[in-house]
Amino acid sequence: MIKNLLSKILLLLVLFGSFQTTEAQIFKKKNKKEATKPTPKPKKGAIQPYSKVITKEATTDNGLFDVHVVDDKHFYEIPDSLFNREMLMVSRISKTASGIGFGGGKINTQVLRWEKKPKKVLLRVVSYNVFAADSLPVHEAVVNSNFEPVLYAFDIKAFKKDSLNPSTVIEIDDLFKKDVKALGMPDRLRKRYKATRLDDSRSYIETVKSYPLNVEARHVKTYNAGAAPSNGSLGSISIEINNSMVLLPKEPMKRRYFDRRVGWFARGQVDYGLDAQESKTITFLDRWRLEVKDEDMEKFNRGELVEPKKPIIYYVDRATPKQWVPFIKQGIEDWQVAFEAAGFKNAILAMDPPSPEEDPEWSPEDVRYSVVRYLASPIPNANGPHVSDPRSGEILESDINWYHNVMTLLRNWYFVQTAAINPDARNVAFKDEVMGRLIRFVSSHEVGHTLGLPHNMGSSVAYPVDSLRSASFTKKYGTAPSIMDYARFNYVAQPGDGDVALMPNIGVYDKYAIKWGYKPIHGVSAIDEKGTLDDWILEHAGDPLYRFGHQQVGDVVDPSSQTEDLGDNAIKASDYGIQNLKRIVPNLVTWTQEDGKNYDDLKTLYGQVVSQFNR
Repeated sequence: MIKNLLSKILLLLVLFGSFQTTEAQIFKKKNKKEATKPTPKPKKGAIQPYSKVITKEATTDNGLFDVHVVDDKHFYEIPDSLFNREMLMVSRISKTASGIGFGGGKINTQVLRWEKKPKKVLLRVVSYNVFAADSLPVHEAVVNSNFEPVLYAFDIKAFKKDSLNPSTVIEIDDLFKKDVKALGMPDRLRKRYKATRLDDSRSYIETVKSYPLNVEARHVKTYNAGAAPSNGSLGSISIEINNSMVLLPKEPMKRRYFDRRVGWFARGQVDYGLDAQESKTITFLDRWRLEVKDEDMEKFNRGELVEPKKPIIYYVDRATPKQWVPFIKQGIEDWQVAFEAAGFKNAILAMDPPSPEEDPEWSPEDVRYSVVRYLASPIPNANGPHVSDPRSGEILESDINWYHNVMTLLRNWYFVQTAAINPDARNVAFKDEVMGRLIRFVSSHEVGHTLGLPHNMGSSVAYPVDSLRSASFTKKYGTAPSIMDYARFNYVAQPGDGDVALMPNIGVYDKYAIKWGYKPIHGVSAIDEKGTLDDWILEHAGDPLYRFGHQQVGDVVDPSSQTEDLGDNAIKASDYGIQNLKRIVPNLVTWTQEDGKNYDDLKTLYGQVVSQFNR
C-alpha cells in the first residue's frame, strides 16, 4: 500500500517536472523568437527624434536659424519663437557668365513668413499692398482678399524639445536646388536666353551661413538655354545666386508721410481702415532709421548736434582700384553736412571692409552691410538702389553699383562741357586727381539716391545763367542747389571768367530735403507730425532754391524741369554752351592724339560734341 502510494507520488513529481521543463522551453523559445524580431522602420517622412536627424557628425553654424549639414544635406533649425515673424528675402546674382549682367545685381525682393503646421512648415509670401489695422472690423475682409501664397512646403524632420527655446528642423536642399522661380533666374532673363528648364544634376548648394539677424544661402543653378550669350556650344547657362533672408524689426519704424512738394522715394499702401467713404492710398518715405540716443535727448532738444544710435555705414568694395577708394569715401561722407541740418553729426560714414584674414565670412552679399560694389562691366553708369521694410519704409541696406566704365562716361561729359575753359579736361586720359574729383561727384549723387532722394530736375533753374560765370557765386553755391539734378558740369562759363566751379556740391535743397525727411519729431504720431512737416515746407514757399521738379519721361511739359539744363534761361545757357563747343571742335585732333594710337578717341569725342549740341 505504502509502496504503491510512493510510486504514484514519484510519478506525479516526474510529470510535474516535465511540464515545468516543457513550459520553460516553450517560453524560452518564444522570448528568443521575440528578441530576433527586427525593429520596424519609421514611415517615410515621419518625424524622427532630434538625435537621429541632427547627428553627432553634423556641422553646425549658429545664428538666426541654426544651419546644420549632415551627409551633404542642409537643415534649418527654426526657433519656434520666429514662426510668423516677417522676414525680407533679397536675391542677387553673385557670379554670372559673361554677357549676363554682372555679379552683385539684385533680382528679387519679397517679404516671407515661416508658418508651422502639425507635420509641415510653410514658407509664405507676404504682401503689404493693402492694409487695415487689426483692431478694425474691416481687417478680416482685407485678410480674406489678400491670401498669402505658399512659396514652398517642408516636411518637419524633427523637434528639439527645449523648455526655453524649442525649435523645429526642416531639410532645405530642394528649396535652393530645385527651380523655385522666386529664388532663381528672373523671367526676363529666362525669356531673353530661352532658358527652358533647370538641370538638377548641375545645380547645387555652395554655402549656407547663419548670422544673428540673417541667413545667407549661395547656390549654383544651371539652366538649359537655347540662346546663351557665351559658351553657346554648351546649350546652358550657369549662375550663382545669393539669397539673403533678414529678420524684419519686431516693431516697425515710425513712418513719415510723403508730400509731393519735397522729392522723395516713397511707397504706397491702400488703407481700408481710414475714416473715408472710399479706399485711399497712403504714401510714406523710404528712409534710414536715425534715432537720438536717450542720453543725448536734452542736447538734441537744445539744438546741439548729436550722433545717432546707429549711423549709416557704407563699405567700399575690396575689388575697387585703390586709387579711387578715397574719392568714393569722400563722396559718401559729403552728406554729413546735410545730416547736420537734421540735428545729427557723423550720421553717415565710409569704411573699408575687413580683410579675408580679419573676417573670412564677411561678404558684400550679406544684407547686413551696405556696400559700394565695384562691378567689372562695360556699362558706363552707376546706380544706387536700396532695400526697405514695406511696413514702414525703413531702409535696411543699400548697394551702390559702380560700373567700371562710368569713368568713360565722366571723361566724355567733362571733356565736351568744360574743355573750352579747363585745361585739365583737354586729354583722353585725365590725371588721377581730376578723375578722382569726378568720381567723388558721382559717388555723392548715387549716395543721395540711397538716402531716399530722387532726381530733382527743377533745381538748376534757380540760378541766373550769368551767375554761373561768377567764380565767387559758384564757389559758394556750386552749379545747382541740388546734387540730385542732372546739371552735370558748367558748360556756361566762358574763357576769361576765372576760377569758376564746374560741378554741383551738396546744396541748399539737399540739406533742406534731408532735414525734412530725417529730423526726428518726438512725442507725436506719424499722422500728427504732418503739421510740423508742412510748416517746414511753407518756410521756403516761393523760393526757387527749395523747389523740387520731377524727372519727366517722354514728352516734356515743364521746360523748367529738364535734364542737362543749367540756369534760369535755357536759350541763353545753350548759346553759351554752343560757343564753347565751337572752341572745342578745332582742337579735337590736338587734344585727343596719342603716339601709336588710332583715331578711335577722336571719333568718340566728336560724337560726344554732336550729342552735347543736340541736348
